[in-house]
Amino acid sequence: MTKVSVIVPIYNMEVYVKECLDSILSQTLKEIEVVCIDDGSTDRSWEILAEYAKADARILPIRQENLGVSTARNNGIKKASGKYLIFMDPDDWYPEEDILEVLFEKAEKSGCHICGGEFSEYDDRTGEVRTEFPEQYFGYVFPNEGVIEYEDWQFDFGYHRFLYNREFILEHQLYFPKLIRFQDPPFFVRAMITAERFYAVKKVVYRYRYGHRELKWTKEKRIDLLKGIYMDMEMAVQNHLERLVDLTWFRMMEEFGKIIFEGIIEKEKNTREWIEKIYSILDKNRRERNGYPFYDRLIDEYRKKVETINVLEAGADAVKKKRNGYPFYDRLIDEYRKKVETINVLEAGADAVKKTITFRVGEILLYIPRSIKLVFFR
Repeated sequence: MTKVSVIVPIYNMEVYVKECLDSILSQTLKEIEVVCIDDGSTDRSWEILAEYAKADARILPIRQENLGVSTARNNGIKKASGKYLIFMDPDDWYPEEDILEVLFEKAEKSGCHICGGEFSEYDDRTGEVRTEFPEQYFGYVFPNEGVIEYEDWQFDFGYHRFLYNREFILEHQLYFPKLIRFQDPPFFVRAMITAERFYAVKKVVYRYRYGHRELKWTKEKRIDLLKGIYMDMEMAVQNHLERLVDLTWFRMMEEFGKIIFEGIIEKEKNTREWIEKIYSILDKNRRERNGYPFYDRLIDEYRKKVETINVLEAGADAVKKKRNGYPFYDRLIDEYRKKVETINVLEAGADAVKKTITFRVGEILLYIPRSIKLVFFR
């Protein structure tokens, strides 16, 4: 009997996929299959996968045209035969060899449809491993081992570190939404709400790699991010999960706020529409507390500050022509930026906005001053 199916979507990961596969195949639990879906890779990923499949019959290689990671994972779910499913990204790995065995045994003994352990991150630039996280990632670590009711937990990230009973997944049609970004949390939240409880293992079971590639945000990715946030918010509200409502709001405003705001500045179609849809799910008190429509106010304030910096830069261009002009330009802009930081503190506004918006307009100004000027004045 195949006890666990490990589902690995692969797209152009020739540098990392060997380490990933080695960590799976070296697990002490031998009754596994590794369902690898090559999503139309253009590098040597498929060749490497084929080589591994010849050497180990537990690897099931599947090749598809480039349809995205959600479709790849969903196809993996349909092809899998194990009693339990678990998901692995091709640039990540298992930090110990007994992880699948531990999760399988705990899932069997507990009778829970979902069983998972703790999360860890690996900085590919420095080699640093992180196992402690800030408050917004409270669910990456468990205080104790045992059965946890989801209504008492209400977390949304880190789906990779959980085993899912395959019959449970198929019975409830729990598939990944076809989004370019933020497709994992809606799958995870829906699975947890459906299962109602899970077994938590007090052990780090997954190593997530970051810092090895740069994510470039496009209009399509930003819209799909908002769609995923909308899905999470809708489930949280419908199931009266107040903590998850607040956490999802945090994801939109704090964690991805700058990314979303850049989409608004670029006047990307449908960005405001999806933000308004997310607001529409909230009750009146929450909408008022969260300060809708604060984005309009931020943009108005930003335009005024862009106009000011344009004047300063125009003046600086003139003095550059004079002897010793450039140091004056630097000092002028530095003084202006300090004033902007002070103004941002004074203009923080209502308490609700203070609590929810940690990214400030001035911070964005320092981050992309010239690009914003081009947006408003080209």
